[in-house]
Amino acid sequence: MKSRPALKKLSVLLVGLASAATVQAATVVTEWTYSLTGVWQSFAPTAGITLSGDEKTLSWGAPATTGGNQSSLMITDPAAPGNVVTQITGDSPQLGTTATGITLTHNNNPIFAPSLTSAVLRATLNLTAAQPAEAVVGGGPGPLPPLLYDILFTETPNTAGTCVIGSSPTPCNDIFVQQTGFLNQPLTYNGNDYFINIFPTSGGVLSTLSDAACAAAGAADGCLGFSTPEGQSTALQFGFTISTERFSQVPEPGILALLGIGLAAGALTGRRRRA
Repeated sequence: MKSRPALKKLSVLLVGLASAATVQAATVVTEWTYSLTGVWQSFAPTAGITLSGDEKTLSWGAPATTGGNQSSLMITDPAAPGNVVTQITGDSPQLGTTATGITLTHNNNPIFAPSLTSAVLRATLNLTAAQPAEAVVGGGPGPLPPLLYDILFTETPNTAGTCVIGSSPTPCNDIFVQQTGFLNQPLTYNGNDYFINIFPTSGGVLSTLSDAACAAAGAADGCLGFSTPEGQSTALQFGFTISTERFSQVPEPGILALLGIGLAAGALTGRRRRA
């Protein structure tokens, strides 16, 4: 009679082991197709700043020269659909895993007030799992929550001796600071965790600005940004990765040139797969 409880315990244990044996880790997605679009969500001041009908261009200022143009910030979306390979290891971008993102162009023209002081760029990444077949569940995950980028911008005085960028000529370089929206937006798909990381890869070099430049833009010391020469157009090309591990920091400026190679390698890999 005393053996029955022991048998009951044994049967429960065996059932538990059988159940555990059927649990398997979901297959990691190694390749995705994507589209990426950006618009200006908000900006300041609201008076004197013009937002285009497609919400991709902010224009401001009265031209300082006859026949001149306003200054502007323009968003250009990457061609769709694109391909991006999952980065499985490492806490910073690896060659061949960086996909083409949005391009942000500052057309810096001599103007009189009013001037843009800040803006928020809203980017929407739409993902579809592509490879391997066993990792694809219903074709998702689809549109992700918007990625928000807080931007501070300073139209500097064009007067000799007032330039806060040390290497700046007169007229002074304008100052562009990006405050948020870089790393580790979480994505859970089919039981696996991924992280979306977006950062500049070429064009204007994003680096740590001087304390004086940060202060001029209304940012704290140690801000990340770049300056743009008067009378020129400066493009900042963004790339992004999908990783299975969190990135620990924004890539250092010295790494960004390598990431340009990564973009090219990723594009070539995609073409080879489609061939």
